[in-house]
Amino acid sequence: MAVTVRWLLAQRDLGLGLRAGAAATDVPITFVITTELSDPTPWLAGGEMLLTTGIGIPPGDEGCREYVRRLTERGVSALGFGVGVSRESAPSALVAAADEYGLALVDVPLPTPFVAVARTVIDEIARRANRSQVAAGRAQQRMTRAAVAGGPSATLRELAVGCGGTALLLDRSGRVVQAHPVDVDPAVSREVGELARAHRAASAVGPVTAADAVGRATIVTQPIRVGDREHGHLGVVLPHEPLATDHVLIGHANSLLALDFERPLRLLRAQWRINAAALRLVLSAGGDSDEAARLVDEAADPGGVRALVVRGGEAVAVVAAVRAALHDAGRPVFVAEASHGVVVALLGGADGRTFADGLVAGLAPGERARLQSGLGAPHAAGAVADAVRAAELAARAARPGGGTVDASALAGRTLFTDPGTRGALTALDRALLEPLRAQDRDLAQALRAYLENHGQWEGTAAALGVHRHTARARVARAEEVLGVDLKSARVRAELLLALLLGDE
Repeated sequence: MAVTVRWLLAQRDLGLGLRAGAAATDVPITFVITTELSDPTPWLAGGEMLLTTGIGIPPGDEGCREYVRRLTERGVSALGFGVGVSRESAPSALVAAADEYGLALVDVPLPTPFVAVARTVIDEIARRANRSQVAAGRAQQRMTRAAVAGGPSATLRELAVGCGGTALLLDRSGRVVQAHPVDVDPAVSREVGELARAHRAASAVGPVTAADAVGRATIVTQPIRVGDREHGHLGVVLPHEPLATDHVLIGHANSLLALDFERPLRLLRAQWRINAAALRLVLSAGGDSDEAARLVDEAADPGGVRALVVRGGEAVAVVAAVRAALHDAGRPVFVAEASHGVVVALLGGADGRTFADGLVAGLAPGERARLQSGLGAPHAAGAVADAVRAAELAARAARPGGGTVDASALAGRTLFTDPGTRGALTALDRALLEPLRAQDRDLAQALRAYLENHGQWEGTAAALGVHRHTARARVARAEEVLGVDLKSARVRAELLLALLLGDE
């Protein structure tokens, strides 16, 4: 709880005046010491304001310069020169050196005792520390009430407000799963994760090195542990060096998060049932409960929310396995059987196929072999229903036991996953193309090559390994047998889709 040189100069009753080092008036002062030693630096820790009458300052220009150089290298915050005792004013060489090295040089008039300067600084530091402790106590109370009512997200919010920074909850791998405020610079998030991973079992403090970091931003991380059980890490990004009160608030938040992770299993299961009910309500037709939507939004991380849809397995077993895996990973647990045999789980926006596959790894191999799993693209926190629809489409495209299909890989496969479209194309294939294959498979192959090459005869002939005239003749014969007009783009598109489906 230091004060600055600028604040000290503003105390008019002391009558202090700035002689040099105007650029250093915002440097904090942590202590005030009086000395007449020619080199007091061995007895200094940095952050002090030195008061002197000048008796011990080495003579000459070079002596003054060397004196100031040693003080600044030691981290002295300011130099107060008592005028009217041994000298009527500070030597001009001392003034020049203070400007050169960026050390605030302050005139202390004869009527002002050095002890008055020291007492003013010490009293103000004590007053600020007391005020900070009172504020920290109130912040702890708010944090506790918020934790009871709102869980980890509310705890992070109150911690961020109390410290004036950003609070982040990380899982055991060092990945950010929740943050307040949510718009954390990805580069800073990575640095928080790296610091947490480098100090898995102990607290750590490090600077923010991201290119756009403002000022002396600092990262503090702490493991969230109870005994030998590790639940993740708490990270805080501060716009300043961490204060004692910051450490108090971070420690209190850590305890609250640990308590939340350690809640009895009975309470956890009750919470999971509530989360599942909220998820089903949000997904139901006409589901518009604001409270349910806000609860479900807790599943999102800074990257949004993704949905995982699992089909084909024993729903009870799948729900249990996914819930346990999410809980073990330190994630919010939103898992429900949305319809008969279809399980929906909400993941963070940055989660990928590997994480999704791991959620069902606890099932027996035979059970996993039946599953069709689809992972939707990241959506905004409020678009859970859209995220689930994207995951359902991906799940329909998945092969049983073939692992999770990411919705981003569906291009070119979407129509085949829709039952209605697939049925129509199958009917077309049976009505027109199966008879063509039965009559002459070369004609069917020529037709597919022609359609896949967009009607280009060179590409068609190359795909078939025949001369262009042969390719033309076969395609013309196929068109005649089918009784269609290949000049129509719609006809060509439907025939190509039907051929692709029939050749699967």
